[in-house]
Amino acid sequence: MRFIVLLCLFTVTTVNFTFACECGREGSAGRIFRGQQVQAHKYPWLAHIRSFENRLLGAFAQCGGSLIDDQHILTAAHCVTDDSGSIIPAANIDVYLGRDKAFSDKTKPSRVSQVIIDSYYNRKNLSNDFAILRLSSPVKFTQTIAPICLPNSEDGLSKLKVAGWGIVGPKAKSSNNLLEVDVDYFTRNECNDVKADYILKSNGIPKSMKRYYRIPEVASTHLCAINKKTRGDACSGDSGGPLMHQGSNGRYYLMGIVSGSWTECGEDEDTVGLYTRTLVYRNSIKKIAPNSCWQDLN
Repeated sequence: MRFIVLLCLFTVTTVNFTFACECGREGSAGRIFRGQQVQAHKYPWLAHIRSFENRLLGAFAQCGGSLIDDQHILTAAHCVTDDSGSIIPAANIDVYLGRDKAFSDKTKPSRVSQVIIDSYYNRKNLSNDFAILRLSSPVKFTQTIAPICLPNSEDGLSKLKVAGWGIVGPKAKSSNNLLEVDVDYFTRNECNDVKADYILKSNGIPKSMKRYYRIPEVASTHLCAINKKTRGDACSGDSGGPLMHQGSNGRYYLMGIVSGSWTECGEDEDTVGLYTRTLVYRNSIKKIAPNSCWQDLN
C-alpha cells in the first residue's frame, strides 16, 4: 500500500526506553451510542486526539486513537484530514494519553511529528480509512499509559468492545466520561446484506427487487459490528478509536478502528458500524512501528 507522509520538525531530546512486548493489559482502576461509563484508566492505550484547522481560533475536531508502542498511534484518516482531503499539519494535532476525562483532566498533550495516511483513502465511502501518528518523542509506560496488542488473525470473532468520548445519541454532546459498548461482529456476507437492505430501503425499493440491482459491496478494508440487542454503536467523536477483542488471557487486541456508518448513529437501527480492519495494514504497521506487539488471539 502507498502512504502519504507529512512531517513536522521539532527540536527534541531523544530518550531511549527499553521496550518489552507487553501489551493489552487493563490499566489501574466518542462515538458511543447507548454505552456505559468505564472504570478509570481501564484502557491505557486509548488516545484523545484533537485536530486544529486553525489553532488561533481554538476549534478542534475530536477523535480517538490507540497507542501501539511508545511512539505510534493508530487512528482514522478522516480524523487527520480536512474537508478538502488534505492532511492536517502535524503541528496542529495534539494527542492526550493517560486521560480518563475528555475535557477536565489536566494531562499535557504529546506533540506529533509525522502524519501517515493510506494514499488510497476515499472520503466518500471511507475505504482505506487508516492513519498512523508518530509522536515527537517516546512516551514512558505507566499504569495509565500502555500499548494495546495487535492481532495476527481475525479468526473466531464474535463479541467486541468499542470505547471513546463521543456523543451518546443523535442530538447529544460529546461525553466527558470515557464510555464503552459491547458490539457483535458481522461476517462479510452479513455486512453486505445489511448494506444492500439499507440502500434499497433508503431508496424506497422493496427487498424483493434486490436481485435486479447491483449494489457495491462493503470495502475490503472494513469490518462491521453493532450490538444486535441494544443497537449500541460508536458515534460522532469516537472516530479513530479502538474496536477491541478481549482474549481468554485477559489481553485486549485492536481488531479495528472506528470509521463510520451510512447514517448518523441511532438514526436507523437497521444499519451497522464500519471499522477499518487492523489486519489489512499489518505489513505497513510493522514497517513503520516495528516495536508494536503482534500476537495470536487467545
